[in-house]
Amino acid sequence: MSELRDVAYGNDALQKMDLYVPDQPNHALIIYVHGGGWIRGDKHKDAEIGEQLAAAGYLVAIPNYRLSPVHRFPDAPNDLANACAWLKNSNYEFDRDRIGLFGASAGATMALMQNEAGHYPTVAWSPLLDFSSWLAEHTTIRAAVAATGPKPVVDAAFYKYVLQAYLGALDPDLLAQADPLVGLNQNLAPTLICNSQQELAPLSHALRFQGKAAGLGQSVTIQVMPGHHHARGYTELAMPNTIDFFNYHLLRS
Repeated sequence: MSELRDVAYGNDALQKMDLYVPDQPNHALIIYVHGGGWIRGDKHKDAEIGEQLAAAGYLVAIPNYRLSPVHRFPDAPNDLANACAWLKNSNYEFDRDRIGLFGASAGATMALMQNEAGHYPTVAWSPLLDFSSWLAEHTTIRAAVAATGPKPVVDAAFYKYVLQAYLGALDPDLLAQADPLVGLNQNLAPTLICNSQQELAPLSHALRFQGKAAGLGQSVTIQVMPGHHHARGYTELAMPNTIDFFNYHLLRS
């Protein structure tokens, strides 16, 4: 495997990606979208993901994207869409009909949105979904990037903080535009969602996404993780099914 760092797909300092090129390519591409609540995170911290997928034969792209609160919605999802388009128009060797999306946490939310727009088989680890319902259930929670108290309160305070930072205001129209559950449509490609039983991203929201997708005739599988780990916290447990999913949906002739 070889690695290409800081490949620019735009003019902003954050519009760069790392590429992991397999020694024995299977001619498919996976674009991995890092998490961090849209306020933090960096592609270099997820090198392990690129290395594991490249070892399985995939060309892997891990883009950075512009972060809030300096850059608010829709800058981050627009960056992902532009990274996808840039890769398709690049000279890198992969089958343009074999592209998958993979994201963790906020990155999973963005991957689902891009799936709905572009029909890419997608794996989403702990996506943040159903914003309006979540806010209605947490009216007394005060937004904080680092709250104190029991874990459910800490998680909820952080969740509210990142939504406010990302959107600028908890406006109903913005909440709807940024929510893949609201935007779910028949263009959705097969999707695997991983979610722990009790974590930052409520399992009930993933189940609502699956139910709405089923009503539209679309395939969404949920892998429920034990305990409370969020996204990268259950990497070792989720990665085998993640690779199996991409092998099935991207490598079949």
